[in-house]
Amino acid sequence: MKDARALGARSSTRLRFRFPGTLPLALLALCSGALAPAVAEDDAGFEVSITLSARAAATLAARHEGMVIMLSYYGWPKPAAKKHADEIGQIGFGPDQQIEIPGKAGQYHVPGTPLDPQRLRWVDGPVVVNVNIASARKSDPDNLLDCGSSEQPLTDARKAPVALTCRLIHGDPAPSGSPP
Repeated sequence: MKDARALGARSSTRLRFRFPGTLPLALLALCSGALAPAVAEDDAGFEVSITLSARAAATLAARHEGMVIMLSYYGWPKPAAKKHADEIGQIGFGPDQQIEIPGKAGQYHVPGTPLDPQRLRWVDGPVVVNVNIASARKSDPDNLLDCGSSEQPLTDARKAPVALTCRLIHGDPAPSGSPP
């Protein structure tokens, strides 16, 4: 063990003298915020607050059914970055995510996802997060829930929970003001 520490100390010493400005410059860049955009965007976590109608809550409980939070992150390209956009004109940030949760109303944390710093440079405006909820399809091959969706800048989703209200697709009356 003594030899390994001694070897490590020699290696550090050799690097320190061989590249005298490298470590201080790296520390200065880190402390000055030069790396801040990439680091700040790595923690894209936020809260999703789900409300269930009485019928939806009862059906999910009786069937021992869960729910799935489905997420996608994207932005609109700068003019010079349009060649990097997908078939619908967006700059996507990784594959869509699906997070299985219990079939109960409540507030759920969506963990952060790393956002590629290169793709962030291609985006004109904020990164947008699209949030949808569906049943987990354990008791039925079809989705049982109509929860609407949320599409908003990620910065807004981080400020306050994304609120979605779910009802049964069949068997729950549509909320007032909704199209039939």
